[in-house]
Amino acid sequence: MELFLPSIAALLIAALIVFLVLPRLGAPILAVLSIVLLAYAVNNHIQLFSSEYRYSTWQERLKGYGSFIIIGVLILLSLGFISYLFMGSGSSALPASNVPVNNAAVNAINGAANQAVSVAAQAAEGVANAAAGVKDAVFGVANAAANGVVRAVNDVAEVVAPGNGKNTLTNLANILKTPTRQ
Repeated sequence: MELFLPSIAALLIAALIVFLVLPRLGAPILAVLSIVLLAYAVNNHIQLFSSEYRYSTWQERLKGYGSFIIIGVLILLSLGFISYLFMGSGSSALPASNVPVNNAAVNAINGAANQAVSVAAQAAEGVANAAAGVKDAVFGVANAAANGVVRAVNDVAEVVAPGNGKNTLTNLANILKTPTRQ
């Protein structure tokens, strides 16, 4: 129970700092604070685990430089991020209400968009006309083929049963009724 209450108190104090103090601090203060805390954490880590680093084998020659390299890289990355925040030439998230509008450019863009819509409408109309032409051609070929078949059936019916008139269905019925020709 003695270890439980201090850890809860430390957790509550940390939560109060995180939710009440840190949001009010600026980015440079937080960056410096994080660098100081990182240096403290690295120093504490080296003190706690120095015996384990002593028994290391393959990185024996490099262990003296590792912490400096990591800290140096982290400091360079932190400085790069800070310079990006303050010296960046990125676009602003605020609306540009005081920037004059180039009406000629806006009109040119609108004209180009309207022309593109007009060309697309003409293309769609051309595709519809082409589809109608293909439909007419297909139906024309089908009608011509059907008329040719009807003429051929009439010619055959006239040869098989001459003088029965021009009614193709009657001629076909008469042909089908007589199984053999006499």
